[in-house]
Amino acid sequence: MSALKKADHFNTSLAEEMDSSFQLHSPFVTRRIQLNHASSLPQIGSSVYQCFFEHSSDAMLIADADCKILHVNPAFVAITGYTLEESIGQTPHLLCSGVHSESFYDQLWESLNQKGYWRGELVNKHKNGDAFSIWQRINVIEDNNRQVLYYISAFSDISIIKNTERKLWQMAHLDSLSGLANRALFEQRLLQELFAAKRSGQFGAVIFLDLDDFKKINDCLGHRCGDLLLQEVAKRLQLNLRTEDTVARLGGDEFVILLSGLTHKLDDAEKTAGNVAQKVLNALLEVYLIEDQELQISASLGITLFSTAFDESTEKLLRQADVAMYAAKTEGKSTYCFYHPDMLEQANKRLSIENELRFALQNDQIVLFYQPQYDAARQLLGFEALVRWQHPEKGMISPADFLPVAEETGIIIELGERLLYMACRQLAAWHSQGFKVPHLAINISPVQFTHCNFVDSVNSAMELTGVNPAAIMLEITENLIIKNITEVIEKMRLLKQRGIRFSIDDFGTGYSSLAYLRRMPIDQLKIDRSFVQDITHNENDAAIVNTIIAMAGSLNLDIIAEGVETPEQVAYLADCGCNAFQGYWFSRPLPGAEVLSILDKG
Repeated sequence: MSALKKADHFNTSLAEEMDSSFQLHSPFVTRRIQLNHASSLPQIGSSVYQCFFEHSSDAMLIADADCKILHVNPAFVAITGYTLEESIGQTPHLLCSGVHSESFYDQLWESLNQKGYWRGELVNKHKNGDAFSIWQRINVIEDNNRQVLYYISAFSDISIIKNTERKLWQMAHLDSLSGLANRALFEQRLLQELFAAKRSGQFGAVIFLDLDDFKKINDCLGHRCGDLLLQEVAKRLQLNLRTEDTVARLGGDEFVILLSGLTHKLDDAEKTAGNVAQKVLNALLEVYLIEDQELQISASLGITLFSTAFDESTEKLLRQADVAMYAAKTEGKSTYCFYHPDMLEQANKRLSIENELRFALQNDQIVLFYQPQYDAARQLLGFEALVRWQHPEKGMISPADFLPVAEETGIIIELGERLLYMACRQLAAWHSQGFKVPHLAINISPVQFTHCNFVDSVNSAMELTGVNPAAIMLEITENLIIKNITEVIEKMRLLKQRGIRFSIDDFGTGYSSLAYLRRMPIDQLKIDRSFVQDITHNENDAAIVNTIIAMAGSLNLDIIAEGVETPEQVAYLADCGCNAFQGYWFSRPLPGAEVLSILDKG
């Protein structure tokens, strides 16, 4: 007899045999006591049960006492992919996904044996191999002697519900761009690790990571390229950490790492965390290929430790790691620093300066002073534009106190463009008033120069003000040149075509190589004030100055000395061949209004 014929025979015989049993032990009736009212209810024939079984939207199966499947309904076939013939004679193990443990099934059978039913979630396996989630009810049918006759199971596919739950959880706990944990999930896990550390006495670590100069990639290559780079960074972080560690993206280019169960000793924990940080730094420095472009980016990392002896909240630990990260940036980037309490005061001061500086830009508190440049006969050669912060409460603030913060935070881009425009506008005004100003030197920050829009910003300032490009001298530093000489030369070449000239500022304090000087389209070297200060009684400084002047002469470059404060310095420099000077011996930096008196005399 075929399986289908057996099933048809089973439908009739089982229905007759179980007509009363179904009413006493139905899986759809949870308590026998409900049958006390049976005498007042109409009798339901076996055909009704069969119709219910065949047309239910829930998958149903009936198995014998040995768990051999006797019958399944059409919904079972639709949900599992197994036909009636493939199912009969098999056990429910046919659908086993391998997801659940033995203890899970032990509890399931314990419930069936003790209570006569079980209900709960299961993960089954479709005939095609796909796993799917179900909500299942299993009931035991017994005879009058409490011997098992049948197991009846009904289940529904809840994959859509589970997928929706999973998506909602991911939206709440994962970063949509990188797939990493978000801040909420990271803080949950950090809180768990804090409690675990107090129980075990082991140290853990929080590492705050910020990519260096990431904004430049977004600005120059677009946000799509930036997003792809962030995804690759996330992959590298995961590859270089243990599975038990947590890495999260807080937003933008900020990531945070949680290291747990390091060791019981502080020194060993610091060493381990430092090794992990260095491993991460090395991995991130490797070249990325993003949309056929090779990119390289570094990161700055801040580390703070925690254990049973530390009574810190998750918020404080993240703040400490963040502060240490900024300390790493001030040390030159592409490095890591451990948190120290002294850093917090510095970070608060930096944050205060940053906020006040943004306000200053919006409220015209940033001004330019102009320091004259002369030859030995006190003939005016030009001016250098020097930035000052005219604070309404603190008075005049030196650039040494706010420019480093401006560079760290990226404010220098807006600030530099503003100063460039202000300087060009002032020079154009002097020329339009008939004053002869040979040139105006303008300092350019390395961060500003390497920005992708730098050339455009210079051209825009000249076009908006109508200034003569030949009267503009842009001062750049040696450190900028040696970082990416090819890019620097190309930008200089484009601006030289407009007539702009270039000076190497603070020359002698950096690389100072003839090899790169020969390649650079520069016009002038500026001797740093640190060499000028002791030139008359320090042989080393005198030797350096003589070498710089000789280098300029061999390359047909102009030479100027800054920080000149005594007539003896002027005389010595002039004897060495330097005939351009800037410093307090000639004039202090002047506001624009006072410059007119010098121009009148000129």
